[in-house]
Amino acid sequence: MRRLLDAGWATPSFLEELPQDPPSGEATAADRIRAIAATDYATLPVPEEFGGGGAGLVAVAGAQRALGRLDPGPAIALNMHSMTVGLMVDYWRRHRDTSWMLLESIAETHALVASAFAEPGGNGNFLSSRSVAVPDGKDFRISGTKYPCSLSTTATLMCVTAQVRDTDETLIALVPANSPGITHEGDWPSLGMRLSDTGRVRLTDVEIDRRLVFYRGPAGAVDDILIAGVVWFAVLVSATYHGVLSTLLDRTAEQCAGTTSRSRSALIGRAARELYALGAATRALAADWEHEALTGHTALAAAMGLRASLSDVRERFAGALTPVIGGRAYTEGHPAAALLLDSLAVHHHPPSLLVCDDAVGAYCTGQPISFDPA
Repeated sequence: MRRLLDAGWATPSFLEELPQDPPSGEATAADRIRAIAATDYATLPVPEEFGGGGAGLVAVAGAQRALGRLDPGPAIALNMHSMTVGLMVDYWRRHRDTSWMLLESIAETHALVASAFAEPGGNGNFLSSRSVAVPDGKDFRISGTKYPCSLSTTATLMCVTAQVRDTDETLIALVPANSPGITHEGDWPSLGMRLSDTGRVRLTDVEIDRRLVFYRGPAGAVDDILIAGVVWFAVLVSATYHGVLSTLLDRTAEQCAGTTSRSRSALIGRAARELYALGAATRALAADWEHEALTGHTALAAAMGLRASLSDVRERFAGALTPVIGGRAYTEGHPAAALLLDSLAVHHHPPSLLVCDDAVGAYCTGQPISFDPA
């Protein structure tokens, strides 16, 4: 089973050194996340010239999948770090500006970066924000609420979006997580995303040094940074859940080893082919983006298609495997039930399925791609 599902995926050596079983239930989400951050994980996407691992999207996706296999909750949370740092690297490669200093700082300190984009009410376009940035000389002061925000208490830095007051521009800035005016409020009471350190973060008149602003552009524009962000996110989130579901399938197949039931074998086979196809599509998009075989709106449509397919695959996978698992799938404390619950978090992630399908349809019919679900 592992040879089929692991084919084409690479795992960084430092992740192979982590325990192959999740820590005991006594370990908190923060403990588990920090244990992974203590490795070279946090620096993986940062270019080597700035002290990082120099990994591209394909390699980072492999790391995320390996994390998903090891410890689903922290993997889902740390996916946001990988996406955010990868997006920063992509931006620097395009613009060759001073954002390299931020990447160097992340590598030097092994900083975890939270993606503080999501806001109450949700929005398909992660560059559209209700938070407000008020100019203060050459600097800014930001106020707003970010929710749900993974790594809400474990992040060193927060990558924050806000609309610049009295303009149609959005900025993206790195904010030290311990800045005055930042408060953290509890866990997110959701199905899935257990142990992901996800909660509500409030920013009240938080001072932002202008040197920490690495992007400023038209709000809601479908530009290079939005496209890069959606591609990185779609690939990494798909790789993460591929790892989570691969572990569940492994364990189920092991329990059924030697079975003479053709119906059970067929259902396991159905789940396996769903995962194999998802993995192949994820790796293909990652490689196409890395080698610039897909760019612009074509890459955006492909990424949104992959994001929507991920949710579809999870449901077909669960539908095939649940009869094999039986009542254990609904038994609190059982590993299979925990993995099924963790995988439900896939439906929380943006863009929404309606937005994704509409965007792909718009691309195919020559219409502008929109992130407005209306």
